[in-house]
Amino acid sequence: MPRFGTASVLIRYKPEMTTTQMPRTVTFLAAIGTLMLLSLACGGDGDESGPNPSAVAVVVAGSGPTTTPLPSRTASPTPTPSPTPLVICSPNPDPASPAALQVETPEAEEKTTIPVRVRGWSTNIGEEGKVVFVAIVDQNQKVLQMNEVPPQPREFRVPPPGLGITEFTRPFAIDILLDDVDQETPYCIWVYQDVDGEGMARGVVQVPIIIEPR
Repeated sequence: MPRFGTASVLIRYKPEMTTTQMPRTVTFLAAIGTLMLLSLACGGDGDESGPNPSAVAVVVAGSGPTTTPLPSRTASPTPTPSPTPLVICSPNPDPASPAALQVETPEAEEKTTIPVRVRGWSTNIGEEGKVVFVAIVDQNQKVLQMNEVPPQPREFRVPPPGLGITEFTRPFAIDILLDDVDQETPYCIWVYQDVDGEGMARGVVQVPIIIEPR
C-alpha cells in the first residue's frame, strides 16, 4: 500500500459555484480532511521507522485436523484354571448313603504316605458278624489289597454329622501298607459293607488319593 505524507490542499472558491455545488465541495473537503488525519496517524511525522501498514500480518485461527485417539486395548485377565479332579476311581457302582457309611480320613485327593490311615463310621457294623471291607485299587483298576475291618469300641468317640445313630453304630480303622511306592502314585480306596450275589460291592464310598514315597 502507498504511504500518505502530510499534504496541503488548496481549494479555490469560484464565484460561479452555485448553491447546489457547495455541498459537493464541502463533502470533498471532508474526505480530504479524513485522508490527512489517517496520514498523520500512520506516519505523519515523517519517521520511516514506524510500522509499515503493508507489513501487518493477519492471523486467522483455524481448526486444524482433529486427531482421533485410537482405542486402547485392555488386557483381558487370565482366567484361573479350575483344579482338575483326580480321576482314578472307576464309576461308583452303588454309592453309600452318608447316613449309613462315612470315611473321615483320608480326604479325597489327599497326598499321604505309607501307612495310609483309613478311619470312618458305619451305622450297623456293630451287629454280630458285621465288618467293613476296605480295598485299595490302582489306576489300572486292579485290586491290590482287600481287608476285612472289624468294628471298634464306640466309647469316648464322636460320630460324624449326618450319620444314622443306632445301637450298632461303630467306628472302624485300618492302616494300609503297600510296598514299592518310590514315586507319587494315585490310588483309589474302596470302603463298603456288602456284596451282591455276583460279588459286586454294595454301598460304596470311594476316596481317590496320592501316595508319596517316604
